[in-house]
Amino acid sequence: MRILDETTNKSVETLTLLLEKAEAIQLIGYLEQLIDIAPGTHHYHLNNDDYSKEITISLYDNSNLNCFSDRYKLLITKDE
Repeated sequence: MRILDETTNKSVETLTLLLEKAEAIQLIGYLEQLIDIAPGTHHYHLNNDDYSKEITISLYDNSNLNCFSDRYKLLITKDE
């Protein structure tokens, strides 16, 4: 698992998500879709109602690192 704070561009070790039920349902749906396709080929953005907050989710493994930007490769390989 890798978590990036896009604002500070730094790896984060812990994170708390507080979701409304509809957001949790949407997140589950996105995760199910990601599991059904090849890792790294797609990602989803989960936003709140006014788009002021966003969670981006994607699946990765060692075979698909070329699908990611250099910043994400560094995060995935070195957790930096």
